Amino acid sequence: MKTKTKRILLFLLTAALLVSAVGCKKEEVINEPEAKLEGDLTSVIEKIYENTGFDLMTANNTVDLKDSDSVQYYMGLEDASKIKEAVVSEAMMSSQAYSMVLARVNDAADAKAVADAMLKGINQRKWICVMADDLKVAVYGDSVLLVMIASSMEEVATSQKLVDAFEEICGGKLDTVLSK
Repeated sequence: MKTKTKRILLFLLTAALLVSAVGCKKEEVINEPEAKLEGDLTSVIEKIYENTGFDLMTANNTVDLKDSDSVQYYMGLEDASKIKEAVVSEAMMSSQAYSMVLARVNDAADAKAVADAMLKGINQRKWICVMADDLKVAVYGDSVLLVMIASSMEEVATSQKLVDAFEEICGGKLDTVLSK
């Protein structure tokens, strides 16, 4: 009889603990701040150049996201539906294979997929006579950076040096770095 009473008492105490734990349970939602690149895209590109001592005459232009040919040419994307804004910086002399594109995506959850699509879709021979054989795509929060440059221009820069400068400007570890 004592064993049966102890089991019943143990069962009731366990049930009471479970009910009180469920009743008092707080739903704690931890929202980590989403990594976001501060500043306008052209200014970020200029900071990358300053941080690397980049010495090449370049022109910075906003990518027309409504022009599918421009989106394909500069970003390697079939469409810009996931892109909020983008800026391209390229060598002013077309005989120098160099291009940097910095884009913000509409949703940071899509940034890695956009980076993959850019890496796979970009034409590294778009200049026809020269090729950018040093290619990296980096992701930080809602931003995607594509850098491609001819390895023969390593005295000017490498894609890794430019990605490292981007990481420094971001102030944190990059989410993803892809290369070809």
